[in-house]
Amino acid sequence: MRKINALTAALSVFLSLFLCACSAVPASVTVETEPDETTDETTSAITDTETEKETDEETTEEQTDEPEPGPENKALNYTDMKALWISQFDMSGVYVNGGKQRSKEEFTNLLCKMLDNTVKNHYNTVIFQVRPYADSMYPSEVCPPCYIVTGSYGTPHEYDPFEILIEEAHKRDLSVQAWINPMRAMLEKEIKLVSDDYLIKQWYNDSALRRKYLPVVSERVYLNVGEKEVRDLIVAGAAELLERYDVDGLHMDDYFYPTTDTSFDSKTYSEYKSNGGKKNLAAFRKECLSELVKALYDTTKASNQSRVFGISPAGNMQTVLNSHFADVKTWCKEPGYIDYICPQVYFGFEHKSMAFDKVCDTWQSIIKTDSVKLIIGMSLGKAKSGCDQYAGSGKDEWANNKDVLLRCLQYTETLPKCSGAAYFCYQYFYNPVSGAEENATKRERNNFIPYLETISWQKA
Repeated sequence: MRKINALTAALSVFLSLFLCACSAVPASVTVETEPDETTDETTSAITDTETEKETDEETTEEQTDEPEPGPENKALNYTDMKALWISQFDMSGVYVNGGKQRSKEEFTNLLCKMLDNTVKNHYNTVIFQVRPYADSMYPSEVCPPCYIVTGSYGTPHEYDPFEILIEEAHKRDLSVQAWINPMRAMLEKEIKLVSDDYLIKQWYNDSALRRKYLPVVSERVYLNVGEKEVRDLIVAGAAELLERYDVDGLHMDDYFYPTTDTSFDSKTYSEYKSNGGKKNLAAFRKECLSELVKALYDTTKASNQSRVFGISPAGNMQTVLNSHFADVKTWCKEPGYIDYICPQVYFGFEHKSMAFDKVCDTWQSIIKTDSVKLIIGMSLGKAKSGCDQYAGSGKDEWANNKDVLLRCLQYTETLPKCSGAAYFCYQYFYNPVSGAEENATKRERNNFIPYLETISWQKA
């Protein structure tokens, strides 16, 4: 048995960070498939009918806050962010071999080669996935061990791979953004293997709470952020991470509400209405998710003011607003929610309904505060496949051109509010285990990587 109950640990870590907030040091796919880029039309079965105000739209060298000695240490974050997403799927064969966690030496050697290649390709930031399914890729009192690291749910870590990642990344002057999923959890058959010490399993075991806190969509468990206790658990996991590790920021991706189906949170919403709530379901979901985002931002800043908190939504804004219920317009308009927005603009210029330049312009247009930076997310996925089946007349753009990402990168320089770019993901560059280059993306990479070395988004 663990020394402390998971709930006690979660609340303890969360409260300790906020109690010390006033003395905090002042300062500065993916997933099962690539994040959702396939819905080019609004698919929402729920619409927000409430009135929404529509709004209109140093140097050329990389600059960094150099770490200072002692308690005045600042997070390592670059003025020009050149980021590489390192996903669970990049790391699965690096963590595990033969169904069990690799030796510490084997893991470190493979990881160091990955980080060396990252630096060689002119990246200064890694967005490293640590919580894909409400679990943890490092030893945690709040979240159960992730099977991707240990080989199976219910198996503890033999050592801490994330600690090694941070140490080796910082040796190479790489900023480390810890990447978490907000709502997606493990499959229902997998949560049954999780230790009862963890709060998420205790909820699952409780017949009164299971479907309320942990609704299931297509056999996968999700966290219902309409419930404050669920939001508190997510925030406590982040607080623990920020307390234990010298990360430079917290990064959240696009796995928000997985469905527009009203049954997902029907009991929660019914109770809200019974208690006098006036918002329709879409507005209620947006408000709950925004409360989580605000709490994660506050937790990040309470731990260290120089750390950053950013979110990477899907590229299609209508899907984000109307199907994922992520109120990105508010987050990009009002200070106190995020430090950067990183939309996944995984499209080419010839995409019939989601052309790269038009999508970038749309995202820039919603940023109404200087406190929020724009980072443009791109992917080499279509450079590898050579096809975008959802692009209409532009479906063969990636097969016919090998400079799509170069032109995309160049276009980001024309965006006044842009401060960087992020690329999905490592395995489109190299095989994480063998180290072999990915030949299918080589010509595309050879065109844009030299430009990435010298680009700066800082305006004269």
